[in-house]
Amino acid sequence: MKAKVAAVLLTLGLGSTCWAQDAEKKSVPTAECTKTIRVHGLVPKGPFKFLPKESYKGSPLIKYQIQEDGTVSNATLTRSSGVADIDKKAVARWKYKPRPVGCGVIETEMSLTFDPLMK
Repeated sequence: MKAKVAAVLLTLGLGSTCWAQDAEKKSVPTAECTKTIRVHGLVPKGPFKFLPKESYKGSPLIKYQIQEDGTVSNATLTRSSGVADIDKKAVARWKYKPRPVGCGVIETEMSLTFDPLMK
């Protein structure tokens, strides 16, 4: 009987500790979680390689995720510029300022406007 009571008390104790940790994670200030400050990586500059039959059609649109540590992941091209070299370099090596633990991932989308002929 004492073993069952001890097991129940242990379970309740561990459960309340987990709930308390979840409550701490949710108390992260919202403003700090939504702030995205790019600290590394610029909009790519030319010259760019234009393959045969490629022409610049407009600004590429890139959808990507910003992790809590500031790294960029899961970048996908949702609208091509018409030039593979521009599209490939659009978000390469970008890094954002890290955010507090518990903020989670930010999903964002960005259109890059620049002159493809600029050197």
